[in-house]
Amino acid sequence: MSISNHDRITKALQLLKEGLYPFIEREMKSVHGDRWMTAANGCLPDSYVIRKQVAEVLQEDVSALLIVMWEQWNEVFKTTLGRTERSIVSELRTVRNDWAHTKPFS
Repeated sequence: MSISNHDRITKALQLLKEGLYPFIEREMKSVHGDRWMTAANGCLPDSYVIRKQVAEVLQEDVSALLIVMWEQWNEVFKTTLGRTERSIVSELRTVRNDWAHTKPFS
């Protein structure tokens, strides 16, 4: 049986989440220190953290990681990444949202 494009995106987002979390943690700690989770929490909509702690959300949800990157760009990520990477974060957010709403991928 062949794998669907939605399944391919699912796998890619899982791999992205696993690779992105350590990078975000490191970069956020370099600026915010031990209060990096508080800074991350401030970026997330209430609906993300209403039932879970921010640490759990960040480890489970690639969308939350991408939101934190987007919202903390100027303060944290701009020094390490460039404008191209900022555009990629935006595109990844769009892909993730399309995937979550089961839009078709060609």
